[in-house]
Amino acid sequence: MGAAFFISLSLLEKHYICAFMSARVFLLLSIILTLGCYQHLCAQGPINDSLSLSIPTNTSAEDKPERISKSKEASTDTSQVQRHSPKRATLLSAVLPGAGQVYNKKYWKVPIIYAAAGGTLYGVLFNTKYYNAFRDAYKERLSTGTNVDPQYARLQDQTLQSARDYYRYYRDLSYIGLGAVYILQLVDASVDAHFFDFKITEDLSLNVSPIVQPLPQTASTQLLFTLKF
Repeated sequence: MGAAFFISLSLLEKHYICAFMSARVFLLLSIILTLGCYQHLCAQGPINDSLSLSIPTNTSAEDKPERISKSKEASTDTSQVQRHSPKRATLLSAVLPGAGQVYNKKYWKVPIIYAAAGGTLYGVLFNTKYYNAFRDAYKERLSTGTNVDPQYARLQDQTLQSARDYYRYYRDLSYIGLGAVYILQLVDASVDAHFFDFKITEDLSLNVSPIVQPLPQTASTQLLFTLKF
């Protein structure tokens, strides 16, 4: 009995580290991707909230239509610029994991995603293999009272059942980790795409411009405030 218990412990200790690595790889991926999103937000640059007050001297009523036409042209030009699409980044990552990160130009995240996915996939295959082996050995023990393979014949019934449950638990945990890696890279691609065009410029100014607007039979003076950011 002591020898059988020692053999069962050695079998479990032999594969414990490999079965536990999938969970650690997934945790490492979560931390790295979270830090990557935080670094992207911090890299936008400091916000310059200082206001510069400037009053132009040469201002007339004829300048107002010209300013309006220039603003319309500027708005038309910006509307024609193709913006970064979060929907496209998410769809690319859904079809091929890591493609959304490539679309967001975050190439360094692709090896991390595939390393985490490979680790959890290895955990699935590894634990499935030994779960099937101990499950078949336990079924054979219940039906015949012994095992043909001497590796399992020396083990007790309770040991075979515990080993089967052990590898089944870590197989299911590896499946959960693999799904979590897939969902996490989808979320990461979507968040990065939303902040891809987010820019904070240092050009924050306030312009105060007096305007004389002629009205029928009267003349009125107005003060125009323009906030540029």
